[in-house]
Amino acid sequence: MSTIQRILLFFVIPILAPLFFPPQTLMGGYLIILVDVILFGALGFFLMRGRNTALTLLIFLQGLNVIIRMMMFFSNATYHDGTANVMYIITSLISIVLSLYLVLRLDRVDVRTQMVD
Repeated sequence: MSTIQRILLFFVIPILAPLFFPPQTLMGGYLIILVDVILFGALGFFLMRGRNTALTLLIFLQGLNVIIRMMMFFSNATYHDGTANVMYIITSLISIVLSLYLVLRLDRVDVRTQMVD
């Protein structure tokens, strides 16, 4: 696994996956964005250092993101008048796919061997 792939798997995708919301939803949430970047940045740092607990926590948080997004999907996919909320549908599907990819990818043996002790 190259350095670029490790940075994508340990830092970039975990930070972005929970933040995929429509732009108008994220406008007032600067603190949440900052907390997300700090939390997943620290987890990525500990993953690069070879901490198995960080890997377990990252897999758990990404799995939780998938479950919560699936629970919220149908109740928020339409507006009150019945029209589709297309931006919400697209961003939720992207977030679910990215988090599910991470859950399945991070639990493989090659990722665990790339974690340096």
